[in-house]
Amino acid sequence: MILLLALQLAVGAAQHYENAKQDFAQRKFSEAVSEVDAALHENPYMVPALVLKARLATFAHRPDVAKSCLITAITADPTSEEAQFFLGVFYYMQNDFKLAISPLQTAQTLSPENPLPVFYLAMTHEAMGQDANALKLYQQAENLSPQKSAQTASILVAYGRFLLSQGRNEDSIEKDRRAVEADPDSRDAHYELAKGLDRDGDPKNAALEGERALTLPALGTSDAQIHFLLANVYRKLNQPDLAKAHLEKFQAAPQTARR
Repeated sequence: MILLLALQLAVGAAQHYENAKQDFAQRKFSEAVSEVDAALHENPYMVPALVLKARLATFAHRPDVAKSCLITAITADPTSEEAQFFLGVFYYMQNDFKLAISPLQTAQTLSPENPLPVFYLAMTHEAMGQDANALKLYQQAENLSPQKSAQTASILVAYGRFLLSQGRNEDSIEKDRRAVEADPDSRDAHYELAKGLDRDGDPKNAALEGERALTLPALGTSDAQIHFLLANVYRKLNQPDLAKAHLEKFQAAPQTARR
């Protein structure tokens, strides 16, 4: 009887977790929370469910819940690459960069062919001002992402942004062009390419990339950031009407937007 009950609980937890995953993928967050809580009620140490609950808590701005779930997951299974990775991402998002390094390195060791732990390590070292380490890790993440995909584009965009901050304009533009090739619908890629072209003295093509970015879904780069860039680009192109129009749209946008 006890074995049968344990089996029933395991099956029930797995089903609730699968439901939660589907709801999460469809951005039905409240339904996903209910299902993942049901899974954890059946099995409190189900690592994938704990990780998913942590991700949902992050979206709900509950870092305390997210951290607790991830630490519980790692305690239950220190070899879970997923739990180690998301704990590192959690610390990175909280700006606790020193704490992020250890779980990200562990995730990298557990899954050496996965570019994401290396990618977040690169961004963590960059945030800590450790540029030499960041450069090496960005290149490693790129090498692990040869396929054309949205993930590859995100890595190349961040790599290009880092190179631009180092004054390596041509190298930055090359990464951004490859990001656009990997994901033509990436707003971030077109925007970063526009910035690089503008910095490189090519405002005409910068304007084309900026206008293209405006037509794409806003996931990271805001409309305000693009309008600010285009206002400056059109000023350089001696098109004051367009410069004014974009400046007005920038000024009308929430002023929390990054320029």
